[in-house]
Amino acid sequence: MKPGKKRIMIQVWGAVDKALKRDFRALHIKRDSYLNSLLGREIENLDKEVEIPNLDAVYQRLLDRPLPNRQKLTLELDEKLVNRIAEVLRTKKIPRDSFVNRVLFFLLASDLHLNALGIEYERQTRVEGKPLDDAWGFLNDPFYAIRVKNSDQFYTIACFADGPFGTNGPNLFSLNTAISEDVWDVMNMPQEDLVDLLGLPPKEN
Repeated sequence: MKPGKKRIMIQVWGAVDKALKRDFRALHIKRDSYLNSLLGREIENLDKEVEIPNLDAVYQRLLDRPLPNRQKLTLELDEKLVNRIAEVLRTKKIPRDSFVNRVLFFLLASDLHLNALGIEYERQTRVEGKPLDDAWGFLNDPFYAIRVKNSDQFYTIACFADGPFGTNGPNLFSLNTAISEDVWDVMNMPQEDLVDLLGLPPKEN
């Protein structure tokens, strides 16, 4: 291992691990080098965006909902970055696996995934005359399309429910990172109270 580098082990959702290998290979991207740069930018974005740390209950729930078919992913990153990630996530009370898996999931997410989550995103892409400039722009800020439509938010969009994703899908709750106290209260509200809050008619027997 080179001086100034440090290895960390992440538990990655198996589907993400498989897709990541496929797409990085197809694009000829050096995984660790690219993720070192991306995670370096994203941990600062998270630190800026998440102003209030998670409740202890939120942090524990994120830990208690492991992703399905987890695979061990070892990353070699800058030691200063590893320390910075640990510092920010400790302050914000966010598990490291949730942060990294969220970045990886949305790096791979298709329109179908974003639509299923109800996430608005910019559908018009800016194209430069120089193709490499466009390629760099997309890789440098891959979540721009989401942030521009959500008041510059990416980590505080609590979009994964604590239950199946889709019809009989896996529980992807731990792909959340920051959940406000108000959102947390709604997520844990009894069904009958939630119906009253939304003004929905009672379910007939």
